[in-house]
Amino acid sequence: MKIPSPEGRVGPRAISLAASPSVLAGKRLAVLDNGKPGAALLMNRMAQGLADRTGVELVGSRRKRTAATPCEDALIAELAEAADLVLTGSAD
Repeated sequence: MKIPSPEGRVGPRAISLAASPSVLAGKRLAVLDNGKPGAALLMNRMAQGLADRTGVELVGSRRKRTAATPCEDALIAELAEAADLVLTGSAD
């Protein structure tokens, strides 16, 4: 009998993450709503709290089509142009 391991295999990381800024004051922050219920409210309130505490400038909120699909290339390009940081992601 052959029993496969449920652990799977871990491969090399395909990408590296950008370094986090040491100071948020003066940076531009956008919110990307993933379309899940309550996500926009949660992330916009978090963004406002960050702005109040750090001096980051809020530059708006955008919404991708659905939570189940990747963000559209044009929207990623728009966010990259408009903001230094993007707040996104929420779970059910």
